[in-house]
Amino acid sequence: MISLYTAVGKFERRTNNNGQYPVVIVNGKESMVDIPEMMIWACLNWRILELPQIESLYNQMARDTGVNEQVGCEVYMERLIQRGLIVSGIGDSGNDALYDLLSNLYITPVTSRLFVKVMAFLKFIFINGVPFSKAKTVFHGDKLSDDEKRVVDLAKQTQLSTAELIKCVENGIYDLSNENKVMSALYDDDTTTCDNISYYAKNCGKQKSVLETVANLYLQKMIIFERI
Repeated sequence: MISLYTAVGKFERRTNNNGQYPVVIVNGKESMVDIPEMMIWACLNWRILELPQIESLYNQMARDTGVNEQVGCEVYMERLIQRGLIVSGIGDSGNDALYDLLSNLYITPVTSRLFVKVMAFLKFIFINGVPFSKAKTVFHGDKLSDDEKRVVDLAKQTQLSTAELIKCVENGIYDLSNENKVMSALYDDDTTTCDNISYYAKNCGKQKSVLETVANLYLQKMIIFERI
């Protein structure tokens, strides 16, 4: 069996009288995390990894930051899973494990990438002294394929799980501009519900291609995953 893991939500800093502290926000709910938990969440943010890879990244980060924890990585991972801040998927094959991991996660396109890239570009030029010809490469790599554009466009119209995206692509759906169109596209029969759509979508002809597209967008930091 193959087990895969990733992070959900987004990281933000909060400030109180004692200084700054990290939180992870999932579906609008803030969860405070301690340093080891934050390190593991950061290892999995925009990554899809197996346990040995997570442990390797975590141990390297602990050495680099001087964090000396007696508790193993798996203990913190279990806490994060229980709190819904990281998720896991299992399967007999890589595709099955990836589908189990992503099918019920909701897709949120990242909208602030241009600002982040502009700031990185200015930092390279004026602080790090990187030549313009090299600094401008920070703007490369965001050209989307037709499949990626399709997924992002659908996800911008309404919040969709990976399984729901698969059904939309399978059925040639482009317009989800109101609730009636969403319900008609996704739940137009007597059997499909939000609880079982991942079961039906797994057998769709477009399952593998949409799954790979969603995973690629995530690894390119174009989307984040949410839980509802």
